[in-house]
Amino acid sequence: MTNKTRTPLKSWWNRPLVGSVSLIERIVGALNPQPVPELALSLHDTEWEELGKIVPTLTMLDNEQYTSEFLFYISIKNKLEQNLDDYKGLQKFIRIFSFAIKNIHHFRVIRRIELDFQGRSQLELYNFVEEQLHVSYDPILFHQLVSNEIQELLEKILNEPTQKALLAYKTALDAITQEEVGLNLLLLFKKYNIADYAIFSIVNDILKQLKKQDLDNLKALVLIVKVNYDELEKLGQLIGIPNHEDKVITYAKIIQYIALSYRYENIVYRFQQLLENLQKWYKHYETVIDVRHQYPNHKYKISPKFMENIPGELIYLKYRDFIKI
Repeated sequence: MTNKTRTPLKSWWNRPLVGSVSLIERIVGALNPQPVPELALSLHDTEWEELGKIVPTLTMLDNEQYTSEFLFYISIKNKLEQNLDDYKGLQKFIRIFSFAIKNIHHFRVIRRIELDFQGRSQLELYNFVEEQLHVSYDPILFHQLVSNEIQELLEKILNEPTQKALLAYKTALDAITQEEVGLNLLLLFKKYNIADYAIFSIVNDILKQLKKQDLDNLKALVLIVKVNYDELEKLGQLIGIPNHEDKVITYAKIIQYIALSYRYENIVYRFQQLLENLQKWYKHYETVIDVRHQYPNHKYKISPKFMENIPGELIYLKYRDFIKI
């Protein structure tokens, strides 16, 4: 029979009291503390001063509007941008939904003018616009070609109402076609002859309902989507949202994110500035922590500053999950 080797237990005075430091180590350290090297003291104090320079900026950028709901929005935003987890593949559809809702007025202007002004020259312009939508995937090129065409037409037409209509048509086209997503949407609306844009009114109505609601409750949003599912599905089919059994949840997440972005988009930049300054702060913070760990107070005669709270640490602890280190 083989005897297993047993590790002898340490005496109680040689066991750690806190962390990995035993009572006997603390006693020896207290009786004979070593001085902290001057280089380490100087490094600690220099980095401490650098932290102090950054803290006023952190304090200024910190904001009580950075609520748990806002931080929830930022976490979703990060997942979308990195194409992660259950938000994988949704950023494209959120961009399309958001763009369509924000620019619904311009789409309606284009549709109304195309229906109301049906002269031969105008019809030729509308056909030219549609042809360019099929071949010009670059918004800048499309804008240049169509602007030239409208300008030539304006020089030929003397009728004032028609001139005003063409200028309004050009303004609406300019707004929509600044981004590729606008070009694609306009092409889809023309291809499938979308006339009244009622589907966007439904989404707008939902967003108005959510203005004062808590937006971190996805279950409540799922119920709203189920009530309006038929209209949402028309838009989903139009822009190519794939069919799957969780499609209701997909729509709920899209609407949730758009509603959150409307609520918080004005303070995102300020928060990003805070995170950038926290990243600068962290480099100095890391050095201060390293020096303190290398020269603990149970072995070394430390400077009183080693025991002080680190400037800005409380702000860092609130937002550390959002800092790219």
